Amino acid sequence: MNIKIEQQSRAQIAAFLPDAIRMALNSYQKFSHEIHGENEKSFKDHHTACKVAISHIDLLLKLARWADLPDGVTADRNQQMILVAAIAEAERELQDYEDQDDAVSNIANDAGDQTS
Repeated sequence: MNIKIEQQSRAQIAAFLPDAIRMALNSYQKFSHEIHGENEKSFKDHHTACKVAISHIDLLLKLARWADLPDGVTADRNQQMILVAAIAEAERELQDYEDQDDAVSNIANDAGDQTS
């Protein structure tokens, strides 16, 4: 890839990522805290939608890593700090989700072991 095009692409990604991450996080957080457990199908659909939202956040983080962001070249210092904060918040949310998912899986496995 042409170095100039690569630098322009990285600059565009660096400019777009903080808002994209923040929007994805806000949507996920709002939706995940809504109660959708009226029945088994409703709960399953809600859980699946949360997984999709988390996958979206994960892909944005992968895009940041692929573009090697933040770096000292593509954005001014304020933009870099905003990007670093957005990435850190997204990584925390992703880790929290994975921890919760592991805890739920452990509970389900323990319950299955007790019925055996």
